[in-house]
Amino acid sequence: MAKPVFDKRHIKEYLLFGSIGAILYMIPVVLFLYSNSYQHLYYLFIGCVLFMAAIFFYVYRLLYTRYDEKRAVSMLLAGHLATLTGIIIASLLVVVAMLFFNADLFSRVPADQLLPGAATQDRQNTPVYLLLMILSTTVIGNFATGSFISVIVSYAGKLDQTKDKPVDTGQEKVGFK
Repeated sequence: MAKPVFDKRHIKEYLLFGSIGAILYMIPVVLFLYSNSYQHLYYLFIGCVLFMAAIFFYVYRLLYTRYDEKRAVSMLLAGHLATLTGIIIASLLVVVAMLFFNADLFSRVPADQLLPGAATQDRQNTPVYLLLMILSTTVIGNFATGSFISVIVSYAGKLDQTKDKPVDTGQEKVGFK
C-alpha cells in the first residue's frame, strides 16, 4: 500500500513549491554575486526569508485542503519534503550561478578582486571558498527556516488535533497486562 505522502500528486507539489522557494532564494543570491561586495552579504539571508515564505505558503495551503485526513504529522512531513526539494534545487542553481559569475572557479584570484571590502582573514585566494560560504547558507539557512515554518504552521495552524488518526509506524502495538 502506497503512503499518501509519497503519492505522485504530492511529489509534483513538492517539486513545484520547492522550485518556487529555490527561485525566490536565488534572486538575492544573484544580486549578491552581481554586486561582488562583502557589504551585501545580508542578501543571502534575505533569500532564506523568501525561501521560508514559499514553504509557509505551501504548508498553510495544506491546512485548508484535504491531505491525508489533514493530519498534522503528514503536513509536517510534506513541508520538510518540499524544503529538502527546494534546497537541492537551490544548491544546483547556486553552483550554476557561481560558474556564470566566476568562470574560473578553481583558479587563484587576487583577494581584492574576489570580495572587495572583506576583512583580510575572510578573503581566500579562490572563488571556491565563496561558493562554499553561499552553499552553507543555502543548506543550513534554508533547512532551518523551512523546518521551523513547517513545524509552526502544521501544529499551531491546525487548531483541533484531537481528531487526527494515530500515525502508522508499521509496528504493531504492544500492550502490557
